[in-house]
Amino acid sequence: MGIDVIVCGSLNMDLLARVAALPKPGETVPGLELNRLPGGKGLNQAVAAARMGARTAMLGACADDADGQALCALLAAEGLDTRSVAVRETLRRPDVHTGLAMVWVAGDGENSIVVYGGANATLTPDEARAALHAMTSSAKVAMAQLETPLETVAAFLELARAQGARTLLNTAPALAGSLPLLALADIVVLNETELAFYAHVTNDLSTADSPAVDTCTHLARQLVSRLTASCGTVPTIVVTLGAQGALTVCGQEVAHYPAPHVTPLDTTGAGDCFCGVLAAALAVELPLPAAVRRANRAAALAVGRLGAAPAMPRAHELTDDDADNDA
Repeated sequence: MGIDVIVCGSLNMDLLARVAALPKPGETVPGLELNRLPGGKGLNQAVAAARMGARTAMLGACADDADGQALCALLAAEGLDTRSVAVRETLRRPDVHTGLAMVWVAGDGENSIVVYGGANATLTPDEARAALHAMTSSAKVAMAQLETPLETVAAFLELARAQGARTLLNTAPALAGSLPLLALADIVVLNETELAFYAHVTNDLSTADSPAVDTCTHLARQLVSRLTASCGTVPTIVVTLGAQGALTVCGQEVAHYPAPHVTPLDTTGAGDCFCGVLAAALAVELPLPAAVRRANRAAALAVGRLGAAPAMPRAHELTDDDADNDA
């Protein structure tokens, strides 16, 4: 079976606590609800792509503990190819556990997240190359994030591009030393905080209720200039703006795609939903504007639900009007 999308990334179990408001430094707040839900940027994006109908393969690592078994079972139930999910034996490596994310979600849907990488940090470049070589034909889209080692992401993107795949990098979380990876991607997806990081801007745009589209356009052009100077290769830039939708910068062309208005319940995984649906749309050769619009609508559905992977919408939830808009 051919693969439309292969995702190199993290698999985490999310401990999600709902709170009235996110705690300030030094403050203790009561939890209103606690859930244990599957997550990890790689897993979330892979599930989002698969639910759009893309034939999707997952490349990652977990432990043979209860969380790892649950995550592998979920991927299999969603119809993903899991042959490239490496399972670490905890008897041999007792210090390695399946990745864990501690998520606080406030009443307004905003969140704070702390991630323990665990087995995700053990995924090697050789394992990434082996996964790509094992495929009977090259994937149409190869997507990665930054919750696995940078050298592994680099090996994955380099070989995927050499095999003819369209490469997509989600720069989450933004990390020191990761700028050269952007040149290995045909499309780079960032949120406003990551955009500020790579554009060398010190102020935190995420503190603004509504980061200005004009501000993010300016910063995206700064990033293009920085990439041109440092790497010589400039990908298409996609900036996710939360409630304001998304922005694309392709050379000198800039376009803004507003998002549907929704009342969010939980924004955890919204960016992952956007990326997974974008990859699935590109795999069926939708033009970038149509792919971005579809990803916007899917993310708007996801924020109305609790959790990350469980919140990803399915293709049938996009209405006929949505399909017409993608034409």
